[in-house]
Amino acid sequence: MSEQAVTSQDAPEPRGPYPHIRVHDGSAWITGQIGRDPVTGDFVEGGFEAEFHQAITNLENILAEVGATLANVVHTNVQFVNEDDLDAMNRIYGERFPVPYPARTSYGVAFLWKGAQVQIDAEVRLAS
Repeated sequence: MSEQAVTSQDAPEPRGPYPHIRVHDGSAWITGQIGRDPVTGDFVEGGFEAEFHQAITNLENILAEVGATLANVVHTNVQFVNEDDLDAMNRIYGERFPVPYPARTSYGVAFLWKGAQVQIDAEVRLAS
């Protein structure tokens, strides 16, 4: 049984008692990522779209730590606070994730950590 918990230097530091990614027997779960810059820890400027792009980039950087890419993602959860951002979320998701797209659950929430506009987490199948 292969288990590990990994925290990446190339993603924003976790703000609680959890790793960026937890690996178990060929599967991995990535903690929710928001649009924070990994160097400064601050939110990127530019609103929802910039934050969502950064959150996905953070996912990519975390995946690289375990030798994976966005192509290994099989399911995501996307939470966002403004339903007016749904079209932009769909467009960016389609641009960033390769076909076949991961299954996805998306839903509106009342708030996210420190005023984030969007958060994404992922379940991953790793190459064996």
